[in-house]
Amino acid sequence: MYIPKYYAEDNWEQQESLIKANPLGTVISLGENGLIANHIPFYLHIDKDTNKKYLQGHIAKVNHQIPSFKEDGEILVIFQSPSSYISPSYYPSKQETHKFVPTWDFASLHCYGTSRIIDDFDWVRAQLNNFTDQQEIKRSDPWKVSDAPENYVKLKQKAITGLEIEITRIECKFKFEQEKKKEDIEGVVRGLNEDNKPDIAQYVKDANETS
Repeated sequence: MYIPKYYAEDNWEQQESLIKANPLGTVISLGENGLIANHIPFYLHIDKDTNKKYLQGHIAKVNHQIPSFKEDGEILVIFQSPSSYISPSYYPSKQETHKFVPTWDFASLHCYGTSRIIDDFDWVRAQLNNFTDQQEIKRSDPWKVSDAPENYVKLKQKAITGLEIEITRIECKFKFEQEKKKEDIEGVVRGLNEDNKPDIAQYVKDANETS
């Protein structure tokens, strides 16, 4: 990924936060007929003993990407934040020079690693529990997998298999106006809020508080 130095995000806490807030990953692998991509929600698991990082998910057993996960070779998973068009009108300095053009603000995380298929009932159930608990944590009455009838869950689970990707390297880009002057950054935050995009405005604010 092309990453100018002022957009590079090497802080693991920021990277981890991006995955957990936006867990639907685009998984790209190379099969015998070329590149294959699917969209899979992941649970991020960090081994306490080794500190190795894993993306854990599940996929349909009939998914045509499965054979590529069993091959040697690198897998790429892409996570992205909410994103937005940035109007030149957001920048106060535009009124002085008019030397501004539109851009697009976003964060993107590329996880490279090795994959394995885990067709194990207990492993898949644990992944389902972990991911569900992660997504339900902010609800006042969190739903749990055990709330559904066990026979029903077992029937559904027969159709899926586990997927685990060990992360071996990461590239991360947070493109949120870090190269701009303070007054123009503040103008972007203000403009995004006025356009009812507070989540992206917060990304811009946070990226420039720590940059």
